[in-house]
Amino acid sequence: MSVNPGFGGQQFLPNSLRKVRALDARRRQMNWNFHIEIDGGITMDNVSDAVRAGCDWIVAGTTIFHSEDPATAVRHMQHLAREATAIRA
Repeated sequence: MSVNPGFGGQQFLPNSLRKVRALDARRRQMNWNFHIEIDGGITMDNVSDAVRAGCDWIVAGTTIFHSEDPATAVRHMQHLAREATAIRA
């Protein structure tokens, strides 16, 4: 979780990216095969950061369902994630 559990629409906790980076580093170091998912406060402004930190799966509720056009919002978020994957360290 990248928010405090409780309700949708909360602000993203930036410290969660530190935890994702640490988990991703451990996964690479140990050659483990699992996916990292992030859920909570994911927006168009931070989805790229989450992907670059090591997230494989993104859960976004409020950003998508409170937009004027959810389908367009999904496509835009996917585009941002793909771009971030291309420059992932």
